[in-house]
Amino acid sequence: MSKGLVYVFTGEGKGKTSAALGVATRSLLIGEKVVWIAFYKQESWGLAEAKLKDKFPNLEMYFEGKGFRIGKKTAPVGDKGHVVVDTASEDEHKEAARQGLDLVRQKLQGSKLESKKPFLLVMDEVLNAVSDGLIDEKKILEILAMRGDTHLILTGRLGTFGSLPKGWEEMVDLVTECKKIKHPYDMGKLAVRGLDF
Repeated sequence: MSKGLVYVFTGEGKGKTSAALGVATRSLLIGEKVVWIAFYKQESWGLAEAKLKDKFPNLEMYFEGKGFRIGKKTAPVGDKGHVVVDTASEDEHKEAARQGLDLVRQKLQGSKLESKKPFLLVMDEVLNAVSDGLIDEKKILEILAMRGDTHLILTGRLGTFGSLPKGWEEMVDLVTECKKIKHPYDMGKLAVRGLDF
């Protein structure tokens, strides 16, 4: 049995989740089973990608997050006075991350209720959760080791790490860095539905 590939989409620029969505859509279009687990986003946000599960019976999507984790209650957006709000406590963020990781393990191990393990499992923004200290980096190495023939995609910023944590390099097959050159967010422009979410 060959090991599934591990793709990492990281960097400070936009496009990490979008890249993962593109790969997931390819897998779905050839009839493969895909599991998408988001570590920060909530379904209540009305994300366009959440509607994919209505279009593809071979897709499972889980939005396990508690929203933005910014370490303080509010943060400004550019110079226009808009504000991003963190509504969850640190303990709530940690518990949400733990539950997301438990769900990843469950999906990789399979169960009698599930017809087959996923061809592709996406952990959206899991790298943020590691960098923010919500998940120990060793827990991700455990996930990578248990993936079997399931392909994995990890997205998010490496933040304080700056590069892949020690021990990850030999476990990962592809790393793509999305570099920010310019972003409307920095000028106070809010996300656009259909382009950004």
